[in-house]
Amino acid sequence: MEIEPKIRFAIEHITFGYGVHYLLQVLLLQFASLFLSFQFSKDLVLEVEKKSLFMIVYSGASVIFVLILLLFVKRMSERTLSPKLHRKSNILVSAAGYFLASGVIVVFGYVILIHATSRGTGIGALDYVFSVMLTALFATLLAVGYHARVVDDQPDRDRIINTISKWEESFSWVEYEEGTEGRKSTREEFGSSLEEISDLLSMAKTKDGRELKDEFESWRSSFEQHSQLSKETIIRGQQNKGNERLEQEHKQLEEIRDQFQVIKGS
Repeated sequence: MEIEPKIRFAIEHITFGYGVHYLLQVLLLQFASLFLSFQFSKDLVLEVEKKSLFMIVYSGASVIFVLILLLFVKRMSERTLSPKLHRKSNILVSAAGYFLASGVIVVFGYVILIHATSRGTGIGALDYVFSVMLTALFATLLAVGYHARVVDDQPDRDRIINTISKWEESFSWVEYEEGTEGRKSTREEFGSSLEEISDLLSMAKTKDGRELKDEFESWRSSFEQHSQLSKETIIRGQQNKGNERLEQEHKQLEEIRDQFQVIKGS
């Protein structure tokens, strides 16, 4: 994998295929809000009597914000058509990405400003805890914003699961005897499910999802050119490795089905 695709995939952990414009917009607004707070406040250093109480409050709030962040990231990953973004490890990477992006703003817009106005007293433990809470809050707000875009534009979870399940179930047409009503009806269902899968993949926004769409359309185009007997061989796989082309298309189909199982969540 080249460097540029790696960077793009890393960014898509945050954007989920919706570009960086919204990300930059929100981060700039977050920085502006902190800068304005600095301009209109005589002193940003938190001076409270019961610091231990505030430490507990800020820590508790941070945990709550992180849990909300994970929830929204998980929901976004479930709505995406990218197999890679459905993996649990990448869900954590996405949450970390939101946290890191917001953390940069907090470091430059809050911690540094505190240091500039602390009159040599330095930054205390309470300031660090408050910074973490602020980072978690900003990260959550950023995730909520992207979540709204994903929900408005991407198929819901039920549609994804039902479409993939219907396609998988329609493979059963090869189990029926030739000429039977069961074979005819399930083969028709298989044909209609292919169209539904194409419609589903047309909504893919991520690079990974679009690549899956291209793989599926390429396989489907080749598959539909074959006779019914060859189609059955592609689905079943060959007992004897006689036709390399059909065997290759069978392997391609199995790889595509594996990716759909990741998206489906089974």
